[in-house]
Amino acid sequence: MVSQPTVPPPEGDKNASAGLLATTILVTVISVVLVGLRFVTRIWIVKRVGWDDWTILFACLGHPIGMALVIVQLHYGLGRPAYYLTPHQFQEFSKYAYGEWLQTFATLMFTKVSICLFLLRITITKAFIRPLQAAIIILVVSNIILSLLWILQCTPHLDKAWNDKSAGKCFSKGQLERIIISQAIISIISDFFLSAFPILILRKVQISFRSKLGLCALMGLGVITGSLSLVRTVLNWQNETDDPTWASIPNWYWRSWEVVFGIVAACIPTLRPGYKWLVGEVRTRFTKMRSGQTKMVEDPRSKWSAPKPSASDPSKSSRVKKMTETSMNRRSVTHEEDILPLQNFEPSIRASMERYPRGDDDYSRAQYPRDEHGHERRHGLHIPGDMSTNRPGHFKRLDSEAKIGGGHGAEEVEDRI
Repeated sequence: MVSQPTVPPPEGDKNASAGLLATTILVTVISVVLVGLRFVTRIWIVKRVGWDDWTILFACLGHPIGMALVIVQLHYGLGRPAYYLTPHQFQEFSKYAYGEWLQTFATLMFTKVSICLFLLRITITKAFIRPLQAAIIILVVSNIILSLLWILQCTPHLDKAWNDKSAGKCFSKGQLERIIISQAIISIISDFFLSAFPILILRKVQISFRSKLGLCALMGLGVITGSLSLVRTVLNWQNETDDPTWASIPNWYWRSWEVVFGIVAACIPTLRPGYKWLVGEVRTRFTKMRSGQTKMVEDPRSKWSAPKPSASDPSKSSRVKKMTETSMNRRSVTHEEDILPLQNFEPSIRASMERYPRGDDDYSRAQYPRDEHGHERRHGLHIPGDMSTNRPGHFKRLDSEAKIGGGHGAEEVEDRI
C-alpha cells in the first residue's frame, strides 16, 4: 500500500488528465479498428479464421476494459499530484490501478500468443515449431504466475493493497517492482525473438528479395514493441513512488503505446490479402473509368469469312467451299468436346482431367514434384476459383511437399498468411 505524500510538489497543482484521456481513446480506437479489419479480411477474403485471430480478439477486448479503468482513475486523480487528492480519491485510484496492471499483463500475453500462433500457421518444419510451442507455454505460465503474485501481494485481505485501514501484510515496493520488471523482461525477450523468427522462416522461400524484405518487415514490427517495453522497464521506478498519480505518467504513456503496437504488429501482416484485394479492385475500377466501358474480347474466328470465289476458276470455288465446310465441322467438334461429360472419356483420361481441371495451365502443373521415375506426383487439393478476388482455380500441394521455411513454396506462404 503506497501512502499519500504529505509534502506539496514544487510544480504545484497541475492537471495532465486531458492528454491521458486522449491517448487512451486513441490507442483503443486503433486496436479495435485493426482487429476489426483483420476479421473482415479473414472472414470475407481469406475465408478462414484461426486460433491466432481469436487470441488477438481477447487481447483487443482488454483495451476497452483498460480505457474504462483509466477513465475511472482520471476521475479519482490520475494526472494530478497525489498531495492535492483526498484520502478517498487516493484510495480509489490505487484500487483501479491495481486492476489496470492485471489487464496489461493479460493483454500483452494474448498479443504475443497470437503472434506465435500466426507464425505456427506459416511453418511446418519441426525445428521452427518446437521453439514457438515452447514460447507459448512460457508466456502463458509466466503470465499466470505473475498475475497471481500481483493479486496476492497482500494477505490475508487483498484490499490491503489499496485500503490502508485493512489488516494484513503486503509486499514491499521493491518486491512489487520486481514483479513488473519480470513481466517486462519476458515481454522484451519474446518481442525480439518473435520479430527475428520470420527471417528464419522466409530465408529459403523462393520469392524475390523485395517481397521477402517486405514480409519480414511486416512480421517484424514487434521490434517497436520490444523497444517501448525496454524504455518502460527503465522508467519502472515511477510506478512505486510516493506520488503515483503524477510521477507515473511518463511510464503510463510508454506502457500504453507498447500494448497498442503489439496489436499492430500482430494484425498488420494478416491484412496483406485484404490490401491486395483492395488494390486489385481499385485498379479494375480505374481501368474501367479510363476506357469508358469494358470491351469484350472477340474470337477472331467469328469474324472470318470465306473469300469470294472467282467466276473464271470454278475449281477454285469448289476448293474454297470444301475448306469452309471442313473448318466449320472442326469448330462444331471442338464445341461438342467442350460440353461432353467426363464419363464419356477413357478412365485414365478422366482421372487426369479430374486432377487437372480445364483451365489449369502447364506452369501450375510444373510446380508439382516428381518421383524417382520422373513422373509427376499429382497429389494435392484443388482450390476452386474465386470470382470476388479474381483468383483462378489451382492446385495446392500437401503440407509435406510445401516445405515452408525449408526451401520451397512461395505460394503456400501467401495462402497461409
